[in-house]
Amino acid sequence: MDLKLTGKRALVTAASRGLGRAAALSLGREGANVALASRNVPALEQIAREIEADGRKRTLPLAMDLLDADSVQAGVDTVSARWGGIDILVANGPGPASGPFMSIDLDGWRTALESTVLAMAGLARTAIRVMPERGGRILFITTVGVKITQPNMVLSDATRLAIIGMAKALSVELAPRNILVNALCPGPIATDRMRELIEATREREGLDEEAATALWLDEVPLGRMGRPEDFGDLVAVLASDPASFMTGAAVAIDGGKSRAY
Repeated sequence: MDLKLTGKRALVTAASRGLGRAAALSLGREGANVALASRNVPALEQIAREIEADGRKRTLPLAMDLLDADSVQAGVDTVSARWGGIDILVANGPGPASGPFMSIDLDGWRTALESTVLAMAGLARTAIRVMPERGGRILFITTVGVKITQPNMVLSDATRLAIIGMAKALSVELAPRNILVNALCPGPIATDRMRELIEATREREGLDEEAATALWLDEVPLGRMGRPEDFGDLVAVLASDPASFMTGAAVAIDGGKSRAY
């Protein structure tokens, strides 16, 4: 299927690794021009070389700190000046710290709210201003924790639920401009972030790596981690014309972990 993404202008944040990297690579494979944003510019430059390997796509590595409004504005302005605007925004950010509720003080909550909710709100406000008057895509990366409670992930579950609320509100507000807004809710995907969570579980519970991994897969019917490319390809589909009647959705990609209707 031709996803008709050739020449589309995409901005992917937190693109230097994990789910952001997977999204950028998949959009690039489908022909989109991809601006990659992160604080780790050398990693972005390597990904850019992978995307540009066939000589048909353009990339734009950007130094961007999602907690710095001026940095976000400068990055979006650079994309707009270079390419004339943004058609696709993949709004991704680092996950907040893990741990049980009583181990997290109010400063931890403030940090999580700032790095997750406020960062995504600021990014969306900035990017929407340079999206076309008719037609566009915004994809917020959240977590399966918005659909099923995850032990020791209260910061992630709570703050990402706020992102779902924002995404649904935006899907209504931006519908007259045909800007479609959806959220992806990944379960265990084999990324650096997943390895960090497994290590935190291992240390907290006094387990070996195999047992800690098994805890994360216990509620996954497929019994395995997802691949980053599984996630990236779903991003590309939701950014494409075949998904043109889909907005306001929170789409799980979790191996069946979220079992509610």
